[in-house]
Amino acid sequence: MAKKYLGLGITGFIVVVLGIMLITGYNGLVTLDTNIDGKYAQIENRLQERHDKIGQVLGAVSGLQQHAETIYNAITAARAAYASASTMEELIAADAAEAIAFTDLLVVVEDNPLITANVGYYALIDEISSMESALSVARRDYNEAVQAYNASVRRFPRILYASLFGFEKEVDYWKMNEGADEVPVIDFND
Repeated sequence: MAKKYLGLGITGFIVVVLGIMLITGYNGLVTLDTNIDGKYAQIENRLQERHDKIGQVLGAVSGLQQHAETIYNAITAARAAYASASTMEELIAADAAEAIAFTDLLVVVEDNPLITANVGYYALIDEISSMESALSVARRDYNEAVQAYNASVRRFPRILYASLFGFEKEVDYWKMNEGADEVPVIDFND
């Protein structure tokens, strides 16, 4: 009789330990997955903030006729791409288009002394530069969250939990904008 109770006790203990391991593993994956979602939402917030601010800059320089139409069209197209983006790939492409349009706008401003004298314009440019920095940090934070998730979901026993509970095996990183690795040429002798 004592052996029977001992056997049931050991079996019960094993079931409890396995249950705790399953619960802990599942909850850990949920935490990592939710962290990625939060970091992604922060990137979306920063992209929206930049999107809105670029609209303000566009309004500030809308008086320029020379070059303005080209820049206006590029910014408008980039903003439309952002507004219609529904996947991460589309958001990355819209992000790249807005960054290129903003760079083009800076080139026009550098060549036009009427804009460069405007203090309000510089304040907007400073805000956008700050937002670009915050966006860079948000992208880095997202990629770090993805890295932590991807590493965790590949480790044993979490790989079993991921398969058992239907978690993604790997989440994609936020990719660098095309051409972002090229060093820009700055020539003041122009």
